[in-house]
Amino acid sequence: MGELFSGENLNFALNISDTFLKWILLLVIIIKPVNVSFKILFQNYAPIESNNGKDTIDGAGAIIGNLERLLISIFLYYNQFGAIGLVFTAKSVARFNRISNDPSFAEYYLIGSLYSMISVLICYAVILT
Repeated sequence: MGELFSGENLNFALNISDTFLKWILLLVIIIKPVNVSFKILFQNYAPIESNNGKDTIDGAGAIIGNLERLLISIFLYYNQFGAIGLVFTAKSVARFNRISNDPSFAEYYLIGSLYSMISVLICYAVILT
């Protein structure tokens, strides 16, 4: 009976590849746990919001970070390392005015971008290679 529910039999029964399961694990880790760990580790560096946060949408930064990490993972898989720079360029263009005018936000933005990149690289290396 114990063999019936072994990982190999379950995998066969569901017809799910190991690679697919690894991608699911990667996506689960780089989305919520990375967001939560960033907020915990770097809460002391968060800039004080001006204009009571009226110039940003609540939760938009987390969604942007999730999409950024997803794109980086896909680009890593296809060995498109130059395209990873495109992700950061797009983010920087979108936030250019605030980065230029608010040094504390610029530092927090850079910390977040680098943390996001490092977390994807580590998770990708551990899970998919």
